[in-house]
Amino acid sequence: MEPVAAKDLVERLKKEKTVELCGLAFRIRKSPLLLLADETEDIWELARKGNDTLANRIKEMVASPSLSRMKRVLMAGVLQPRLSWEHEDNAVCVDLVLADHQLSAGLFIEIVNFSLEA
Repeated sequence: MEPVAAKDLVERLKKEKTVELCGLAFRIRKSPLLLLADETEDIWELARKGNDTLANRIKEMVASPSLSRMKRVLMAGVLQPRLSWEHEDNAVCVDLVLADHQLSAGLFIEIVNFSLEA
């Protein structure tokens, strides 16, 4: 078996899709699941305990996300429109998105579910 070419690997990993929420279309991509963890959580330790332990902890994090966790996932996962940490031209401040609970929760869930797909 030959090693994968960089271009082929990039194409495989660079999956994106369009989702519709609240009557608006957004382009999203997969987000690293490590962004779900806070600095004090050791995801690798949970992974060593087994897949069930890790899966249960991820479910808990998704079911009750912290503000910082939601911000990290939205910033990494939303491609269009472009989000920003602060108010910028040609971008939407992530705090404005978070002010709309239905929209921000929907985007968060879409990104996490897409990231969990094989």
